[in-house]
Amino acid sequence: MKGLVKETKGNLLTVHIVRREACGECRACLSGMMENDMDIEAKNLCDAEVGDWVELELQENAFFNAVMIMYGLPLVGFFAGVLLGYFIVGPFLPIPVSLTSIVFGALGIFLCYLWIKSQNARWESGKYRPLAVSLAEEDDAGSCGI
Repeated sequence: MKGLVKETKGNLLTVHIVRREACGECRACLSGMMENDMDIEAKNLCDAEVGDWVELELQENAFFNAVMIMYGLPLVGFFAGVLLGYFIVGPFLPIPVSLTSIVFGALGIFLCYLWIKSQNARWESGKYRPLAVSLAEEDDAGSCGI
């Protein structure tokens, strides 16, 4: 994916990306879910400066790992909460077991999202950030940029 460097902050770049109509079928940016223009931060591995065009890449498996963290962990928390509420806590409370299990399931999701939020600084500085790997030619109007 190509982008235009708008700002530099130490070893980070703010890169402006324009999603073109030709990109609509590739689904790399979840077409239709994101705005046409977006600014992202990327690690500067190519000594780019403001005004340069750069080639952006994600590290291998970074997208899959991020999806598993954001959706997989809360799903596990939900099931753990449901099982805990249904089999362990529910029988000892004077309310229906099904109500206890759904409340504990929601609590499991909530706790997982709190943990994910607490780890956000670690993940933002790590392998989930895009990398500006090389300088590129100016993006033309007909290209996708991906």
